Amino acid sequence: MKLSDVPAEIGLEIVRDGSFESVGFVTYTTSQLLVFTESEKYLADLAANKEISCVITTAELAPKLPPHVGVAVAKSPRGAFYALHNKLAETEFYWKPFRTEIAASARVHPRAYVAEWNVRIGERCVVEPHATVLERAVLEDDVVLRAGVIVAGEGFQFAQVDGKLLPVVHVGGVRLERGVELQNGTCVDRAIFGGFTVVGEETKTDNMVHIAHNCRLGKRNRLAACAMLAGSIVSGDDVWFGPACAVSDGVKIGSRASLTIGAVVTRDVGEDQRVSGNFAIDHGRFLTHMRAIR
Repeated sequence: MKLSDVPAEIGLEIVRDGSFESVGFVTYTTSQLLVFTESEKYLADLAANKEISCVITTAELAPKLPPHVGVAVAKSPRGAFYALHNKLAETEFYWKPFRTEIAASARVHPRAYVAEWNVRIGERCVVEPHATVLERAVLEDDVVLRAGVIVAGEGFQFAQVDGKLLPVVHVGGVRLERGVELQNGTCVDRAIFGGFTVVGEETKTDNMVHIAHNCRLGKRNRLAACAMLAGSIVSGDDVWFGPACAVSDGVKIGSRASLTIGAVVTRDVGEDQRVSGNFAIDHGRFLTHMRAIR
């Protein structure tokens, strides 16, 4: 799609036309990417990302953008960006619909809900009573959804535009890889700009776990009850998420890491590292601190 093809109602003024195939933030790495920026502090990151092909920005920043990218200016670049995204969500720009496919060996309880479109359920999957599988969910073989699970729900993203909160449509999907089990009341949200929120092979959750948009979890992760994973978290394999731990947006967690009960994790966690506390630090340092103040 070209910037010049964007509907006039979005309110873009084309400075230099360009083409894009995906939409996202400056940190994304999808090909032919359209982004927005309203601040000069992001210009270095924007210039370093070779996948960015088009930018919506302000008239003041437009001359400072790399010469190879398409440029459009708007009174509110953020507002125009999200308005365009929501408009594209009504088309097949992000997703081509298909009839739901359920393997013959899958067991779906009659009181479960599975959307009629845009769902794939693999061999030997189990979907228990009152579980909900919404559109754009892919369940690979041997996935288990316990009672009350919600897969591919709308995520939590509202853009502040002109003093109002604009809901941002989530157009991506959820992919549950082979052998995943989500226990009662767990929710996994769709990705925002296409692609998938991914739960890796044989990963298991306890009850009432929340996995937000764009998370990508590795293999054999274990998430205890009430763990909360904010958006775009990436984890390696064999990670332990303790009961009621909370992980901030965009955090990266290395393989075999351990987040202890109630940990509030705001920074990346290395491989084999164990963290505790609010805000979470190395477990040994946390214990030393606790001994000192008790």
